[in-house]
Amino acid sequence: MAMKKKMGMVPQAKESARNVWLAGVGALALAEDEGGKFFEELVKKGSAYEARNRKRLVAMLENVKQLRGDVTAVFGKLTSPVNAAMEKAMHRLGVPTRREIGTLTKRVEELTKAVGRSRGRTRRAASTGTVR
Repeated sequence: MAMKKKMGMVPQAKESARNVWLAGVGALALAEDEGGKFFEELVKKGSAYEARNRKRLVAMLENVKQLRGDVTAVFGKLTSPVNAAMEKAMHRLGVPTRREIGTLTKRVEELTKAVGRSRGRTRRAASTGTVR
């Protein structure tokens, strides 16, 4: 009796398998028919989404530029008095500024060149016997 029951299930299993197969083929046919329309709709929605987000990104970048300018202006306003106060304090302590050191360095280089030229003239004059 168990064998008869199993044999009765085989046609049912075949029919179920066939239905699953037909459902898969139907899904493929539907995707083929509707796929082009669906793809076009996705492209349309993607294009609109990209345009919306591009506008947001441009707006955010403009805000960042504005903030950067504001920060630079505030930083300049804050550092200017601090730099002036530091320069005054350094002068009171006798410490030269960077500008003063640069000027002195340039002057020393000029003097070194002048001394070198002067020594060269003196040596030439001594070797020829005429001293100025």
